Amino acid sequence: MSGLRIVWINKMAKKLPWGSFSHEDLVINDEDDIYTRFPFLSLEGLLMVKLNELRIGDNAVRGIKDTVNQKLVGLSGSLFYGWDRTSWPVPFFKIETSDIQDKEAFDRRHTVKVCRSISDTTVQKISEIPGAEYKRAYPENGGIFNKFLHQSILTMAAMWGNVYGPISEDTKDYMFETACVHIIRNEIDRHDEDLLTRTFVRNILGYMGCPTRYNNNTTVIERIVTKVLDALRDPETVVGQPTQNNNIEDLENFISNSEDWGKDNSETDTHVFIILTTQDNKSLNQTYTEKLLTRVCAIEKKNPEKIVKVMLYNKENSNNSKKIVASRLKFKEALNHAWYTRRDNILSPVEQILNKDIIPRKTLSDLNLEIWNMNQLEDEDEPIEMVFDERV
Repeated sequence: MSGLRIVWINKMAKKLPWGSFSHEDLVINDEDDIYTRFPFLSLEGLLMVKLNELRIGDNAVRGIKDTVNQKLVGLSGSLFYGWDRTSWPVPFFKIETSDIQDKEAFDRRHTVKVCRSISDTTVQKISEIPGAEYKRAYPENGGIFNKFLHQSILTMAAMWGNVYGPISEDTKDYMFETACVHIIRNEIDRHDEDLLTRTFVRNILGYMGCPTRYNNNTTVIERIVTKVLDALRDPETVVGQPTQNNNIEDLENFISNSEDWGKDNSETDTHVFIILTTQDNKSLNQTYTEKLLTRVCAIEKKNPEKIVKVMLYNKENSNNSKKIVASRLKFKEALNHAWYTRRDNILSPVEQILNKDIIPRKTLSDLNLEIWNMNQLEDEDEPIEMVFDERV
């Protein structure tokens, strides 16, 4: 049994020495192509591609810095002696340019970078590596995505590759957020459709593999959707958008029929419920947030395990989508100002004595606090949890 295991390991670890093989020597098949189920690209074929023809572009849209030292060091050791014959080639998309680098590597960027580094700084010279060329695909049900820029599709494909690649845990929340924001900013003025909706952001995340990455955990996915829209939405972007739940009775009916909520000032063994009516008014939001924080701290002192669950409802501006969004932004801003101004002021004398780095600093998100916005905009299916801590 142990002998068989050793033979298997040696087979998997075998390297194809640089300059002595072609793509036909790879031990792979169609099942190894992680982009088979990505609907907007199709495989043209495998080939050996010159290293200086690959463009690795800007990976900032995924929130990944090039200085991922541990990953680069590991790849350097793996690639120095050759290419793992069981490894899928570097996926690329041919772009229209007069530049020699006309092949956009939308995934495996670190592989390309390490190969270049090895070739430039060691006796090992690498002129070409295995490549997998893809072209645009336009499925019948592709809808608006079929009209997207090539770069937008490649950004989605890059995230897909992160999720379905060898180490899906490398794909973090902020990468999905950054990629979505980048795509929507590039596409929003090119289409008549409203891209700033929760449904549309969910669709983009679906084509990035986000549900798979988080095992269809709707709480995590909806939090990412909220962060994307928070980054893109301002009061002006929702002008004219229809509203819903315009009457206070709508809120009361929701609370009464919900298993997750209780009436204002009620509590269970695990939660305290607070209902706040807000409006597009800076000074009023300052008052609301200061009183809320005082109460949250008192509850936490008395019952450290209880979660304070707050529902925000804009009563005064319930028919005005612009003011609804503005009131939410003002509430978040006031909440952060009230907390961090006081916290930093209290800690200031301590910082004169102790090293700042060793002083614990409680953030807003450290509080046992959840804040939700009642679904008052047309595209909001249910109350939306607010990502309220601007420093985290």
